[in-house]
Amino acid sequence: MQKKIVVPYAPILVESTRSIGYSFEAAVADIIDNSISASATEVRVCFSSQAPQWLCVEDNGWGMSKDELEIAMRYGSQSSHDVRRKDDLGRFGLGLKMASMSQCRKLTVMTKKDGVFSAACWDLDYIIHQKDWALQFFSEEEMDNSIGYLYLKLKESGTVVLWEQFDRLQQGASQVQKAFDEKIELTRKHVSLVFHRFINDEMPKNRIPIYFNGEAVKGTDPFLTRHPATQPLSEQILRIGSEEIKVKPYVLPYINKMSKQDIEAIGGKDELRQQQGFYIYRNKRLIIWGTWFRLIKQNELGKLARVRVDIPNSLDSIWEIDIKKSTASLPHFIKKNLADIVENTVGRSERVYKYRGRNVQTDNLVHVWNPVDDRGKFQYQINRDLPIVKLLESSLEEHGTGLLDAFIKMLEDAFPYSDVYYRMAKNEANVTEGALETNDVYSVAEQMVQQLESIGGDVESFLKNMDKMDFFIKYPDVVSQIREVYGND
Repeated sequence: MQKKIVVPYAPILVESTRSIGYSFEAAVADIIDNSISASATEVRVCFSSQAPQWLCVEDNGWGMSKDELEIAMRYGSQSSHDVRRKDDLGRFGLGLKMASMSQCRKLTVMTKKDGVFSAACWDLDYIIHQKDWALQFFSEEEMDNSIGYLYLKLKESGTVVLWEQFDRLQQGASQVQKAFDEKIELTRKHVSLVFHRFINDEMPKNRIPIYFNGEAVKGTDPFLTRHPATQPLSEQILRIGSEEIKVKPYVLPYINKMSKQDIEAIGGKDELRQQQGFYIYRNKRLIIWGTWFRLIKQNELGKLARVRVDIPNSLDSIWEIDIKKSTASLPHFIKKNLADIVENTVGRSERVYKYRGRNVQTDNLVHVWNPVDDRGKFQYQINRDLPIVKLLESSLEEHGTGLLDAFIKMLEDAFPYSDVYYRMAKNEANVTEGALETNDVYSVAEQMVQQLESIGGDVESFLKNMDKMDFFIKYPDVVSQIREVYGND
């Protein structure tokens, strides 16, 4: 047997790994992971959308020595099977390089540990020119004019990751600056959600502020845990060997109890349904969200249900967390436990709608019920201009008119919005229109015509407009009969 070491051809391998599927925001989040893992107490994302575009992530973590930097810049610097610190957010030892190079052609890392400065650079064009894994190292004097150097100069320790030469962005956008700005804004929102538990830690001393060009990012709490109407359910612990998975469900408040900021925090009113489901956290870092892992289907009534699942990094393999830390799979042996939790949580979400739901429909008919918009608040009100209401008022004495008005107001206020919405969304009941017997409808129409005749009302107009009233339109045979009997009088 012969053995030969076959070294991957650097220019082709690096270029191919750029297409692993990182989004811009996921790539930035991967760099922030390294900062948090290095015990940084602040993370600063700095950038310029003007040509030439650049982005750097600065932190005041413990930094690296030159040897440690070389290891960090090596592709596959750590095995996914290695035992990690419990607070480590990394996994494959590939994130720094692959995340960065997926977005740019030039990655520079400057770092300082115990006051000693080190810098290294992967430059794809240089690799192609050298036709080898040519990692460049620089002295502090060579980097003193570089973006991010000043931040590091003022720190005893820390790291700066600098991205330059955004070739794919330049190739794919006609307006590069606008496209870059859009990616930055999307990244800001992504970071505010993914790292919200670091930004908003219950213990102020443990909070890690993240800044975008000096502006603090506000953590986005997808559970609205501080909202008085949020329903936190009991936390449950699932054990796998010596490891624990913590599961805590939440039921969000009905939307009319949320402020504008609350609605934005949960992803917006239009996205509410898509954001229901599990929120999987690995060491407090959000990995995947908005899925029920096929335990149930997303539905209208369950859109207030969200389940927080905390897993340790020691269980990465059974959750099949990928390099980008953006996908995961539900382990088979805990499906039953989670299915029971989901059923209970979604049931709570349904009950919120059962008692709080509203629905509004409009058309061009003459309504018995009119939807009324009072500065964004909708209510169904009895149409006071209906002929039958006018006839009732004309047949009553003054005190009777007051009672009729009070009765109508009571009906309006007691309209079962929530129950109708609940049953329609649940699809558990056939809501039938036109359920009255034909004889009963005919009797109603006949009494109205006779009352109109007794007070000298406009019977002809009433007959003409019967098929425009949403009550009678469901009974065309009655309309035809009434017109036939009274139309020639």
